[in-house]
Amino acid sequence: MVVSRQVPCVIDAGLLSSERAVQDKHADAAQRALLAEQMLGIVAHDLRNPLLAIKMATEILARQPQDARTCQLLEHITHSAERAERLVADLLDYRQVRVGRGIVIQPVVADLQLAVAHCVDELRLAYPHANLLHLCLGQGQVAFDPDRFCQLIGNLVSNAFAYGNSQAPVTVTSQVGVDRASIVVHNQGTPIVQEHLNDLFEPMIRGHGCNLAQRSVGLGLFIVRQIARAHQGEVTVQSSWRDGTAFTFNFPRC
Repeated sequence: MVVSRQVPCVIDAGLLSSERAVQDKHADAAQRALLAEQMLGIVAHDLRNPLLAIKMATEILARQPQDARTCQLLEHITHSAERAERLVADLLDYRQVRVGRGIVIQPVVADLQLAVAHCVDELRLAYPHANLLHLCLGQGQVAFDPDRFCQLIGNLVSNAFAYGNSQAPVTVTSQVGVDRASIVVHNQGTPIVQEHLNDLFEPMIRGHGCNLAQRSVGLGLFIVRQIARAHQGEVTVQSSWRDGTAFTFNFPRC
């Protein structure tokens, strides 16, 4: 009888010890993750000034007479710095979301089609050798944050060029309806594997078959979803061999 009473005590003590060890591991992992996110924010923030200095220096040099080869190199430097700036912006936004602050937007009532056209024009400069099209459907004023919309479109277009058929165009379609508006970014190429569709908008997720020159840290689509949610909208994706891949951002007009 004595033994039978002692055995459960020994088992319970072992279980408690095991549970405590698991809890300690989770606590350590959470602490390391928090430290990593803090370092991520610090590094991303401190990178902004050097990148700004690089862009300013190339702009000054570009104003002076240069041979064709030097002009081309300056153009490459500028585009690389701009891409690095976008990555830094994504990292800072990711940190904001992770600490619970979410993405901040400053909506204004403006012409959606003009804003998207301006954004597409800027992206054509960033991708001078790509075929980027803009299709407008409908007209009207919409409440949105123009800078965040350019960020959203830029991330989707960058994703399309990274994973799509480089010989086919990427099309940005902006549509204004009665109560809602939408932006669709479409590309041809190898479709997204169906089982990966649900994970696309999670942080640090990258697809397979990416153009190495366009690789990122895997935050672009995560930021897209956060911007969509900040506008009370949603972003969805459809992908097939026949129809290509289309990311659709649907949101209320006001």
